[in-house]
Amino acid sequence: MSNFKLSTVMAIGVCAVSVACGSTSPVAPSGSSGFFSTTRAVITGHVNGAPVAATAQSITARKMAAPTTVTVTIVGTDITSVVDGQGNFELTGVPPGDVQLKFSSSGASALITLSGVAAGDRIHIVVTLNGKDAKVDSEDRDHDDDDGEDDDQDENKLEGLVSSLAGTCPALTFTVQGTRVVTNNSTKFEDPCLRIANGRRVEVEGTRQADGSIVAKDVEVD
Repeated sequence: MSNFKLSTVMAIGVCAVSVACGSTSPVAPSGSSGFFSTTRAVITGHVNGAPVAATAQSITARKMAAPTTVTVTIVGTDITSVVDGQGNFELTGVPPGDVQLKFSSSGASALITLSGVAAGDRIHIVVTLNGKDAKVDSEDRDHDDDDGEDDDQDENKLEGLVSSLAGTCPALTFTVQGTRVVTNNSTKFEDPCLRIANGRRVEVEGTRQADGSIVAKDVEVD
């Protein structure tokens, strides 16, 4: 009888240990924070055709209707951003692969696809939004090395026609392909600064800012 009781106690003890061990060894989720932090990209952009901020509207327009909010979402995820009053947005933690961006508002619902997004990519796009249609006007990609340093230190190049020119040489602001360009005393002008005019084609090389604009290091007029 004592042997039976001893066997029973041992069996119960083994079961208890098994349960305890099982409760302290869960399967790690495939999406741990460490995994996400090393395999994601950042997408910033400017949307042409997005509603302006309320502060930029006339008093009459504000009384008639509130401004429409445009949101940008990575399809299949909860990653989303609201387009601000200047038409800019930023999406962080973007997974690698072919990525679909959905632009949504009360008057728009459009999709674009960015192919081959890689971990560590920093992508800036300019998009024209028109109802259910969206078109990528320009796309710039930088890539962060494993040590966290940018391959070309946020260098960006633009080529296109000048518009919305303002300022006095050498301190100018103008737009190329929907991107705001700023020049200053440190900018190298391959041609006389005064040749820059609305409608002229220029090549710009500079440093991308957090708001999507570029501070020009070099400007050449074609």
